[in-house]
Amino acid sequence: MPYLEEQYSEDTMDDSKPEVSVIDVYDIASEIGKEFEKMIDVYGTDAVISLMPKVINALEQLEGLATRNERETNQIQELKARIAQLEKDKIGKAEDRQRFEMELEQIEEHWREESRDLEAMVSHLQEENRKLSSLLAQKQAEKSSDPGALLSPEVDMALVQRLRGMVDRLKDQLRQRDREVHSKQTEVESLSAQVEQLTIISRELRRKQRLGQAQIHSLIDERADFLAQVHDQQREVSSLRQRLGLAEKENEDLSISANPDLTNKVMYDKDDPNRPRFTTEELREILHERNELKARVSDLEDELEMYRPKDPPQSPQEEELMVEGPLPQEPDDAPWKKTDSGIRKFFRRLFSEGVTGGGTASVLPFVGGSSSSGSKPILSSSLSKIGLSGHLSASGAADTTV
Repeated sequence: MPYLEEQYSEDTMDDSKPEVSVIDVYDIASEIGKEFEKMIDVYGTDAVISLMPKVINALEQLEGLATRNERETNQIQELKARIAQLEKDKIGKAEDRQRFEMELEQIEEHWREESRDLEAMVSHLQEENRKLSSLLAQKQAEKSSDPGALLSPEVDMALVQRLRGMVDRLKDQLRQRDREVHSKQTEVESLSAQVEQLTIISRELRRKQRLGQAQIHSLIDERADFLAQVHDQQREVSSLRQRLGLAEKENEDLSISANPDLTNKVMYDKDDPNRPRFTTEELREILHERNELKARVSDLEDELEMYRPKDPPQSPQEEELMVEGPLPQEPDDAPWKKTDSGIRKFFRRLFSEGVTGGGTASVLPFVGGSSSSGSKPILSSSLSKIGLSGHLSASGAADTTV
């Protein structure tokens, strides 16, 4: 018992310390990735080349330690619950045994009292029998000595009836005691069956808890994948917007720097806000390109909203239904079957988009990613084409300008 008390005191001291879960590790990795992006934007990739593998290895070790800590914590909780259940069963069995022994002692004491009463009654009956025998012998002697005397009365039948009734009552009491003992034994057997059933239920609950923990780990991995995909979509949207701004700026610069031949051309004031700037075909292409970009941005926003993690509140019944019944077969491409760590995969997705912009190409070898396999193709804007070739045809299309 002192050893158990010491262990419990150590457990309480350990519980007071803050613990880091796998979710916390991924949050830390996300923050570190953002800081790396800021450093790359300010100082370039050379500033993080030597630091990146060390940080990734440290985060992988922290992830492994957090996973092992959660697993050991679950095992400790299971062992504590099992110890508490065993101690409770032990105390219950001791109480049942003590109560059963007390009942047996009471029954034995009652039987001893009844046996003493019966022995006293038998002794009394034997004494009365001797008296009756002596009285009968005396009467027979008197009858043999005096033949003319009247016959002696019969033995008192009331006494005999009373003795028979007493014997019947004692037999009934013995039968009742036997029935009580049998009922107590039946009750003890039913309690033992209930204890076994509760043990089976506790094992089933522990199995469901393990399945729930496995589902939680799989959801954590999927959450990391979704966060990386959301980050990719955000970078892609920002890249599209940046390309659109650059194309508009190039188009404006080309329109300002162009100096076409104004012979036989319609002249407009430069400061006139209503002057035509594009031909009908160019305006049609611009509108078409704008519609395509708007549709692309809308699709990306919908996809981004779809990948955002949603945590709807679940009732205890829904949480119980999640682990009931047979589990579906695990797919071959499940996240928990991949050999690569979640941290390395997270950083690979984080920096894979930077390769297309030429900013973080030298960082990818440290995170194990390819340079272009994970990036999606980005549509090139036709505004730059208009800026390059729109004004070259202005000399022959003055009559078609808006």
